[in-house]
Amino acid sequence: MRYSRQVVFEKIGSKGQELLKKSKVTILGLGAIGTRTAELLTRAGVGSLTLIDRDIVELSNLQRQTLFIEEDLNKSKSLTALKHLKKINSQVKIKAVFKDINPKNINFLKGDLILDCTDNMETRFLLNEHCLKNNIPWIFSSIIGSSGMVFNIVPTKTPCFNCIFNKPEEVLGTCDTEGIINTTASLVSSLQVTEAFKMLTQQPYLKNLTYFDLWKNKIEKIKVKKLQNCQTCKNNFTYLNEESSDDLIKICGNNSYQLRGRALKLQEVAKRLKKLDKVILNSDCLIFKELTMFPDGRALIKASSPERAKSLYTKYIGN
Repeated sequence: MRYSRQVVFEKIGSKGQELLKKSKVTILGLGAIGTRTAELLTRAGVGSLTLIDRDIVELSNLQRQTLFIEEDLNKSKSLTALKHLKKINSQVKIKAVFKDINPKNINFLKGDLILDCTDNMETRFLLNEHCLKNNIPWIFSSIIGSSGMVFNIVPTKTPCFNCIFNKPEEVLGTCDTEGIINTTASLVSSLQVTEAFKMLTQQPYLKNLTYFDLWKNKIEKIKVKKLQNCQTCKNNFTYLNEESSDDLIKICGNNSYQLRGRALKLQEVAKRLKKLDKVILNSDCLIFKELTMFPDGRALIKASSPERAKSLYTKYIGN
């Protein structure tokens, strides 16, 4: 039996395995955490997985993003992950979504559980509001350097994300400033998936925020409380209403920014840019110098500042 070792484990058993088989899970972000989380859930036999990521595979990803290989460079992360996962377990229903999540399209995020494996705070605040509004539990995860965090967020039963990280710039560093080791991602993914097992099999889950520093062999369980007068808990959804949305978002890694521009015909853009320098064009994206462009108008730009990112986009694409 494929899942015999998992079924023998008394906390799951036959009943728990059947619940996993019926479960629908969405994974938002397929970076260091998301790729490992997706693989673990696929091997465990969850019924349905939706994989969402807006990015393509880069060489620096291979150090820690375990689903990808060198042949995957410059390809969509979500579509490539689907291909590899289907080879691992063809019984799991897997859907890949190659797009950016924003207030205009987030309503398609559904399921029994959503797993946050993203790399920026704005998306997490948006996800928090979406899940509270639609009564969907989700699990926050984050890594930097050799440390990581995991926290279960269940509407009306736990503090929300805004209760804890109402001033995120004072709490989290970035991959640019602190780097990351691949073992950190493996540990936080294991913690996240284990908590997912508990929720999906209808068992008690951790109420504390788990923080660890792998290099120091340090782990803490931090008690968290609902923030008094939390506006999100009162259903004041500023991110869903786009009041805090920006067309330029700082993302983790290599001083990168995402800019939301107009839809592009990549072949036409490539013809123009080829006159200036080398262009890499495939069905997923166009890569030119510091810019990676997508058909839906998104662009990932490596730049030292938001102003520089906008300047590069204007220089090569226009206003």
